[in-house]
Amino acid sequence: MKIAVIGAGTVGKASGIGLESKGHNVTFADNNSARLDELESSGHKVDSSVPDVTKFSDIVMVSVQTPTVSGHTDLQALLCVCREIGLGLADSPGYKLVVVRSTVPPRTTRTQVIPVLEAVSLKRAGRDFGVCFNPEFLREDSALEDFLFPERIVVGQLDQHSGTMLESLYDSFQKPVVRCTLEEAELAKYVANAFLATKISYFNEVHELCQALGVSSEIVSSIAALDGRIGRYGTTGGRPFKGKCLPKDVEAFLTFARDLDLRLDVLRAAVLVNHKQPLRQYA
Repeated sequence: MKIAVIGAGTVGKASGIGLESKGHNVTFADNNSARLDELESSGHKVDSSVPDVTKFSDIVMVSVQTPTVSGHTDLQALLCVCREIGLGLADSPGYKLVVVRSTVPPRTTRTQVIPVLEAVSLKRAGRDFGVCFNPEFLREDSALEDFLFPERIVVGQLDQHSGTMLESLYDSFQKPVVRCTLEEAELAKYVANAFLATKISYFNEVHELCQALGVSSEIVSSIAALDGRIGRYGTTGGRPFKGKCLPKDVEAFLTFARDLDLRLDVLRAAVLVNHKQPLRQYA
């Protein structure tokens, strides 16, 4: 397939290079010229025009940043890119699939992304073009490996045709594919990251308890991690959850719940524990 990857950061770059390795024709687009120059010098196809790459692609994958600002997810970059994609959809024949990979709160794809695409393209989602939400579960230090060898592939679909087209893109991965609604896929990403954050905070409290008792938290946590239901990730005490994803996603998830008049008390407690950890180390 001809794939346009919009946003060549950690997620977009890993996704595009991974799909290239599977034999697909990938073109990267980004407003950061340095990123495009780096990719082009490495032999990858690049283009600075989102409408153009949309017009000549079968699938458009969007992986732009959605930072958390004052507790809310900033969708400005995503919606701006969607307007440009809409211009490309308007100027091209045939059915295309738009795939959102940026992390967004539930209902964003249906209530904000799709209306922008339809308004600019003057076309109808589900009839003239498809839409999916395809969350990524990539670690920054091993993004390409994580993309190529996922534990699961989640296809949030607007309709059956959209989902089938995206699932076919992943046929060669031979990994479990979960097809669900747009909202279920959007929520699943936040739930996964929030659980990982909570797990890290729990084992930080275990670490404090072990220190008070004068026993090895590494041994205690390692024993617990041997339980297949728990696993090793996040069980090393004395390290807060940091990085680009977990803090911002947890903050946005708590705000999303609060806006629904819901309190996620366990997750709120995880954040309080996280604030007590030394900042020099990372989980």
